Amino acid sequence: MRVPTQLPGRRHSVLRVFLLLSTHMALLTSDLDKQMRIASLLAAVVLSNMKPIFSKILYLEGWSPVQLYFVSLLVMAIVLLTHEMVSLERGVRWGMTRRDFRGTIIDAIIGGVIGPVMFFTALSTVTASQTILLTSISPFLVVIFAVLMLGERMNAQMVWGGVFILAGLAAALWDDLSELTLSTGALLLLGSSVCGAFATIVHKKYVKHRHLDSIVFVKTLISLVLVGAWLQFTSEEGLSFLATPQNVWGVMAMPILSFLLPFFLFFKALKKTKATDAGMVAALGRVIALMLASVLLGEALETNHLISISLIVFGVLFINVPLTKWRVVPSRLMEIGPLRK
Repeated sequence: MRVPTQLPGRRHSVLRVFLLLSTHMALLTSDLDKQMRIASLLAAVVLSNMKPIFSKILYLEGWSPVQLYFVSLLVMAIVLLTHEMVSLERGVRWGMTRRDFRGTIIDAIIGGVIGPVMFFTALSTVTASQTILLTSISPFLVVIFAVLMLGERMNAQMVWGGVFILAGLAAALWDDLSELTLSTGALLLLGSSVCGAFATIVHKKYVKHRHLDSIVFVKTLISLVLVGAWLQFTSEEGLSFLATPQNVWGVMAMPILSFLLPFFLFFKALKKTKATDAGMVAALGRVIALMLASVLLGEALETNHLISISLIVFGVLFINVPLTKWRVVPSRLMEIGPLRK
């Protein structure tokens, strides 16, 4: 089927990027097994980026940000506990060392409690589209922390990727920056991204346990206890809201669809997928999630949003895809010509 070369409306540039990435991903997948892995990665990235959309819908049902995150952790803990019990019956050993456990505790406090609580709190004041855009700084922050904490080297390509991402963030925050201010929601989202990136490097540096699902279970359990204590001692309602929950099925579906399923899909597919392909998928997933936020929540895609996502996509690609791969794209795209002017 021929892709139209003229796309009407304000979303032309976003759809153009979407078509470019989709076409390149199709060119990279010549066998069915690889197609399935790429599809799994893409589904994982899109579902993970739909957390803001699910959360916005559930906020309308009366859920507070911390309540929603606590119930999400509770559902994940139950699912992961079941998974761990099955694994133990099959003879899979935990084998966690003290170093693994200490690293997991730090990861849980920063990346499982502080960061997510900031994220879900910010969602009550900013749009899902802004959330998807602002949290796109995470890949560059991971690079920064890897340089500072792991001694990894940053090449010129990573620097340029960071420049594109920062320019994309500036475009997303243009209204605030033009008045030399930043909203509380924007600051919370940026803080959440910093926590997530820092926790990622802590995990890489201190946790060497090879059974990642067991680590996630322990992290979820620690986070559940800490967030539950937070609710109990800082909220007038405490944990009594569990007696009369709203939209139970929706709340149960969100952690499964936007936390657990993406996690298992991503890491299972990543075992046999090149980092360059994963980078392409990460960029494409954010574009799709942004368009879904517009369709499902009716959020308007402003001109600065379109500029922002375009810059962020190129930034993510610069960080993840070696320049040698870029030389192949234009000539092969021109052979089929879906984007030819």
